Amino acid sequence: MDEDLRRGRGNTPSLRPVADLSLTVLGCSGSFAAAGQACSGYLVQSADTKIWVDCGPGTLGNLQHHIALSEVDAIVVSHHHPDHCAELPVVYNAYKYFTEVDRVRVIATNDVKRVTDSFQSDGDSGDVFSWELVHDGTTTRVGDIEIKFSRTDHPVETLAMRLTSESNSIIYTSDTGPGWSMSDLGAEPDIVIGEGTLLDANAHVSIPHITCSHLASEANKVGAKHLVVTHVPPGSDPAQHLDEAATVFEGKVELAVTGRTFSTTG
Repeated sequence: MDEDLRRGRGNTPSLRPVADLSLTVLGCSGSFAAAGQACSGYLVQSADTKIWVDCGPGTLGNLQHHIALSEVDAIVVSHHHPDHCAELPVVYNAYKYFTEVDRVRVIATNDVKRVTDSFQSDGDSGDVFSWELVHDGTTTRVGDIEIKFSRTDHPVETLAMRLTSESNSIIYTSDTGPGWSMSDLGAEPDIVIGEGTLLDANAHVSIPHITCSHLASEANKVGAKHLVVTHVPPGSDPAQHLDEAATVFEGKVELAVTGRTFSTTG
């Protein structure tokens, strides 16, 4: 097999077609981690590029089941709520003292940088992190993956994103209330991985998240092929979240599970 098709790096080599785009769940607990679980984090890979999307508590250890820290091309953080970014100060130390990587690219909102900088004695993490600040409407590129951002309906600046490599794409909603439209990120993604924090029975609860049925409806509107429900809070029955999404969504629906990989070609 052509060497370009081989995925022999890290602890778990895999083989994927060049055009494939995959997402591996590093953590998916909503708002806080369930026992033995981790908060939000995902590894998105193409044939040539590895991006760590959100780094909630527990995701650093899980990442290393799949690749080494030195293999990460960029870290992308959707917002500065701790369940999505709290691993960053630890990641800073890991890169600074225990890898030979000079600097790692971090693509995030200004608030993520501000919070991360506050953990350093000199108030600056720039000796390790090469910051690229993004906002609503920003488009950037990491290797062969283009990333487009859209601000969601959440109390702090929070960016959903569409990651595209060749003809394959994944939309990640991050956290949002019902006021955001997934169509801001374009049509016909192969995979939508979206927050399904609420069930219909508690849709009235005043927290800035959405129901699984709302998520499914938005995924239908953009013509998604595959929906993955994530950010289920501890104590809630994941099967109910899956059922409510499946009742509405017109394609394939699955739950995010730590360690599971979803592929645009499968």
